Amino acid sequence: MPRPTTQSRLDDLAAAFTELGPAWGKWITACTPAASVSYPRMRLLRVLDQDGDRTMTQLAYSLNVTQRRITSLVDALTEDGFIDRRPNPADGRSTVISLTELGRDHLHLIWQQFQADIAAVFGDLTVEQQKQLLDITPSLTQALRRRTAARVGGE
Repeated sequence: MPRPTTQSRLDDLAAAFTELGPAWGKWITACTPAASVSYPRMRLLRVLDQDGDRTMTQLAYSLNVTQRRITSLVDALTEDGFIDRRPNPADGRSTVISLTELGRDHLHLIWQQFQADIAAVFGDLTVEQQKQLLDITPSLTQALRRRTAARVGGE
């Protein structure tokens, strides 16, 4: 059997990750607790919990979503009472988003179980595969970030 060429191996990896992305997204959605906000809203709460107050632009960048999408997420979470918005004292043209106590309490209530549910899928891998994935993932993530920045002009 002929050895695969470097390009065919790279093509096989691209195909495998093209399949992995949607499967991972569906798994995340399936693990989102029914009593919780949606996963995109949970991610926004998590960013505020980890990083503190953020402008709409900073949130959109952190979550890799459009300004229109961040506005709809912020509107919904504000309506739920999970976040507050206020004018940015440093720049009156922007808005600062803050996590409320209700939002923090909701996130802390569901986040640990959500993470445990997501992590369960890695139990289907051998310990050696888990270690390999842990070794490879940071390098791949960094390569993706570096190449994306180069492609989109260093954003």
